[in-house]
Amino acid sequence: MHEYRFSNALGYTFEQLADLHNRSFSGYFMPMIMTPAQVSDFWRANQIDANRCVVMHDAQDTFVGMARMGTRGSRGWCGGFGIVPEFRGTGASKLLAGEMVRVARESGLTLLQLEVLTQNTAAIKLYERVGFVRQRRLLGLEIATSDLPVESSGPINSVEPTSLLSWDPFYTTRPTWGLEIASLLTGNSEALTIAGPDDQLNAFIVRRANNIMQIQAVLLRCRLTASEYGALLRALATDCSKVQIYNEPEESPQVPHYLDLGFNEFFSQYDMLLKL
Repeated sequence: MHEYRFSNALGYTFEQLADLHNRSFSGYFMPMIMTPAQVSDFWRANQIDANRCVVMHDAQDTFVGMARMGTRGSRGWCGGFGIVPEFRGTGASKLLAGEMVRVARESGLTLLQLEVLTQNTAAIKLYERVGFVRQRRLLGLEIATSDLPVESSGPINSVEPTSLLSWDPFYTTRPTWGLEIASLLTGNSEALTIAGPDDQLNAFIVRRANNIMQIQAVLLRCRLTASEYGALLRALATDCSKVQIYNEPEESPQVPHYLDLGFNEFFSQYDMLLKL
């Protein structure tokens, strides 16, 4: 029978936090390796709270796992939950999940949310055992830029993300934590405007990395066909070879356009909530 101790994440450097993250996500379904700089950016953009993070060790001080927690008001978000391979299957994950929920509840949060890959059935069962309930499916979609339609489009202008706050809401459906305004305004993103066929300006927030353009938020001011929408995406992608969408709610009004354009689903997650 293992004995464990829990602590928060205060006092760790970003180099140490990156090491703990990489060890606890070793062998995970999708590559999750992070550098110290990426960890720093992630913590800033998602308001990770070191006081509410849970770090787990055994009685011999061997690192077991970690649950990161971001906070916004009375809401919390599990921004990473991992157990090192040698402790998987020992019951450690249930104890870590229970401690995460206890910390969230006793620190005054009223809601805790997370996303989990749909194929990770063990994690889904674990989260359900501690009270989380599945809400909806979130899609990861991608397409080669060259497969998008080519049509003439207006000029693309870079704007300050804050200038878009006076526009209508980005989503008609609730965005996930990492795509909320608080994350988009503090992350490494670009805000761009481009005119549609009727010359109305439309806005996109995107992030470019590794020759891929990720669409993070969309605000359309005109009704577009799938072809017209795809042409805007192709113009925005410039020299990126691929366009991706992460965690798009299945009920999003943009999903039919993506499917009509030939986007492929390359992963999906469940959005899960726990009322504390």
